[in-house]
Amino acid sequence: MPDEQRLNRGLLSQLLAWKGFKVSDQRGEQIISEISLGSTPALGYYALISAASLIASLGLVANSAAVVIGAMLVSPLMTPIFGMALGMVRGDTPLLSHAFRAEFGGVFLAVAFGAIFGSLPVVQDVTSEMLSRTYPTLLDLLVAVFAGLAGTLAVLDERISPVLPGVAISTAIVPPLSTCGLCIAMGSFAGAWGAFLLFAANFLAILLVSALAFIISGLARSRGQITRKQLLRRLIFTGLGFAVVAVVLTNTLATMLEQRQRSKIIDQVFAEALRSEPTTSLVRAQHKEIKGKLHVLAVVRTPKVFPPDRVGRMQGRIADRTNIPVILVVRNALSKDVSSTGTTSAVVNPTLDGRLFSEKVDPGVRRIQASEQILREMFSTRPHLLLMDVDLLHLDGEPVILASVQTPRPLLAQEVAEFEAAIQKRLNQPDLRLLVQCQVPVDVTSRGRILLSGAHFGIRDPKAVQVAKLARQALEASGLYHATNLDAAWDHDRWQVRAEVFGPTVISPQQIKQAEQKVAARMGQPVRLLAWSKAELVVTDRRSLARDDFARERHKARAQAAPAK
Repeated sequence: MPDEQRLNRGLLSQLLAWKGFKVSDQRGEQIISEISLGSTPALGYYALISAASLIASLGLVANSAAVVIGAMLVSPLMTPIFGMALGMVRGDTPLLSHAFRAEFGGVFLAVAFGAIFGSLPVVQDVTSEMLSRTYPTLLDLLVAVFAGLAGTLAVLDERISPVLPGVAISTAIVPPLSTCGLCIAMGSFAGAWGAFLLFAANFLAILLVSALAFIISGLARSRGQITRKQLLRRLIFTGLGFAVVAVVLTNTLATMLEQRQRSKIIDQVFAEALRSEPTTSLVRAQHKEIKGKLHVLAVVRTPKVFPPDRVGRMQGRIADRTNIPVILVVRNALSKDVSSTGTTSAVVNPTLDGRLFSEKVDPGVRRIQASEQILREMFSTRPHLLLMDVDLLHLDGEPVILASVQTPRPLLAQEVAEFEAAIQKRLNQPDLRLLVQCQVPVDVTSRGRILLSGAHFGIRDPKAVQVAKLARQALEASGLYHATNLDAAWDHDRWQVRAEVFGPTVISPQQIKQAEQKVAARMGQPVRLLAWSKAELVVTDRRSLARDDFARERHKARAQAAPAK
């Protein structure tokens, strides 16, 4: 006998006789009997596979981890893998054939029932439980290796067999197959391939590890001695398949790590850019490389829309750090943080210690937050003032709070001084100035500009229409003035009339009084008339008229000139 052959047989004998995993003949016969019985394809076995697939599909669609775990416990797919491993190492062709038919018949049923469930109208959206099983990595393969080892030990040693349910949960064979079926039903074939690859990783890992464990435990000997070459021939295809899957999953893991690195860079760029912005934070960022460019969609919670140049700067920083061209789109989710106590704490994302607010705030952010809070507190007693936005400027080296306020009239300097003093006192910064940008709104309905809301909403009073008509006639009687907008409404004990009057000069109080008297005499009720008089007209070579009247005539002319549809 050649020395090499004797050496190989000696090593094999030592491996087969390793006392740590050696099982007795009686226990070996019991294990072989149990695995052979569990690997036999029968009606009950297939029914259990179908039920497990439906349970897993329901849990995946409902995004319930508990239901998915229940499907793992019900599934009997792991035992035929042990049967295939035992059949290979023992050269038991009938056992290998039965186990093969049971395993892949169950695989077909699990995928089919997943596809059937996915075609039902109960499937609405893709869930995280489904997504987690469509992108396997090398880490999943390592989990399957150790889970397969634990499962085989539980089969070999009856003292630790109670851990077998835990092994079934770790290997997770049925949920990937159900996910594969769901993906096929939804037309997501890339996801179906990823889910099936996860099953293949679990299958090959358990098959290879359990075969090695059976060899070490002494179960490989069926009739006489078995040579090393025979064992290698029986395991070569399993080993090659395992190596191929390992290479594929290693590449997937590398891709995943690269994506995580890019996600980290994107988060860092936004953290640096938003550090000095109050109540602004990155909600989430998605990215994908398409045709050599990194497409990034970032959702940002912000009180104001990002200008394009700012998006461009962040896009450039991401491109510099990832060394790939970037297309960045920032989706602005407009929001405001408002407290009741005037706090200047910054809102942060929840941390592991449960903290929601941080006292470490940028000085500029603190100024903006405090100013906005103070203005909102003061405006709460002035409902006619609406705070739109607050920002911080530096004009001639002096810090200036810019507040955009919607107001029915421009604010007085005394009012702004009152707001400014409150901000300076709260922040203890006497050099901080306040600049109020007044936005005077013009509210218009189909009846015209709103001067009295009672004239535009609710049931229209015929008397109010008559009062408005009489007031307009009285104001325009001289031919010098134009009442472009006029509202009339009853107010407790008299008619309130508001008019917007244009003319070459400001209308006088005497003229207003005469108009009041004319309308009151015709209606037999008191009238109070207020006019916003403006000395401005649109003058042509033929006549002069108010700006709104000029615009109305132009609009009417365009409408008449437009071709009929």
